[in-house]
Amino acid sequence: MPEFISKLQHNTYEKGEFSDEKPRSLEDTLALIKNFPWDTERALTDIQLTGPSVTIRDEYVNYLKVGLFFNGKFCIYYMDNDNHLYEYHAPDIEDACRIVNDFFNSTLELSRFDRHIFNIGNQPHFVTSYFEYHIKPWRVIKLTGMLLGYSFLALLADIELPKQGIELPPMIFVGLISLLFYSLPIWIYHRAIATRNNYLQISKGNDAFSFGYTQLDIRTYNKKDIAEIVVYANRGSRNPILIEVYDINFKNGDSIRFSNMLIPDTAFHTKFSDSMNNLIIPFTPGKKSILKVL
Repeated sequence: MPEFISKLQHNTYEKGEFSDEKPRSLEDTLALIKNFPWDTERALTDIQLTGPSVTIRDEYVNYLKVGLFFNGKFCIYYMDNDNHLYEYHAPDIEDACRIVNDFFNSTLELSRFDRHIFNIGNQPHFVTSYFEYHIKPWRVIKLTGMLLGYSFLALLADIELPKQGIELPPMIFVGLISLLFYSLPIWIYHRAIATRNNYLQISKGNDAFSFGYTQLDIRTYNKKDIAEIVVYANRGSRNPILIEVYDINFKNGDSIRFSNMLIPDTAFHTKFSDSMNNLIIPFTPGKKSILKVL
């Protein structure tokens, strides 16, 4: 009997996040399924591809995923190596285990399954993601895209206004505004170069995360040791986000700093408890917004 890779997903995990991943025999896999805390995690859990489940992968990279369904049932997802997705609703855990047994013995009958018509975006629900973040040039360009557009308009104004015979005071004012638009992208690109070796590995369901200013000083931290996360942002009610800077301060006095050039701000705010998501206030000079970790 072969050993297939199996792994767990709990209700606090995000898409692509798994734990306890290793090869297991059929007997060990069935024990893993029967001992999973289904009843505990069933409450307030959405029925979807990512959720409390046990995922199994065979040697041909076909996946079988045992998850929750309505009314105490179980949903069995099968995704073949061509990304075709099938679904079967097992009335109880014993029937789910019979499907797993057939999967191990290569006798799985797909005629019992309903095939999904659309097969886009299935793999991230089955394939393990390691949630590693590095500074990428395209992300920096995206963050500065609006500023670069304004800088181009400022450059056009600096070229055209002298031709129109504009008086000196307005010219000085326009020049100062132009200087601002020129300097901000330069500062951002300078920071991107200075922090280009930053590394972050963090996921929602795992309290442990790793950060290093370079690959040589990567350390592991724990979310439970965080005292506060200070978020410096230029977000306004009508303004899109440009740069967010995160100071993560720990209870022992240690602190680390990185920005959304390393990890997108939308991703960063999903890595902590849901109660922290909406606690950022619009940034004003001299103020900071704090996400408290309770």
